[in-house]
Amino acid sequence: MEFKIYNQNFDLSEPFRQYLQEKFNSLDKYQANILDFQIKLIRDQHHQKGEVYIIEVKLSLPNTESIFIKEEASDARAAVDQAQEKLARLLVKNKNRKLGKLRRNIKKFQSLKFWKKKEY
Repeated sequence: MEFKIYNQNFDLSEPFRQYLQEKFNSLDKYQANILDFQIKLIRDQHHQKGEVYIIEVKLSLPNTESIFIKEEASDARAAVDQAQEKLARLLVKNKNRKLGKLRRNIKKFQSLKFWKKKEY
């Protein structure tokens, strides 16, 4: 899977890039044909909280709209973990929705009169 990684006020080191790829490559088991995968990393300075890391993930799937996730945490790796878990849940939900719709359509088609076996 090919990633596009953008960073804003964030020093992206090679070990952190490998960590990102390791975390998000595990999503292939939920959805194999991902068209576009964009990750945006932002380090922000809040007045009361100190440093806050924000991760925005945009995922494009075939025949559906894009999935967009935004997570923030006080640690960059924690934000990545939260985003990966949330994205995995959404991909499973999307997959189950498609399977349910397919099963309902199959039942409707099989219930048609010409589909039933004729007894002679």
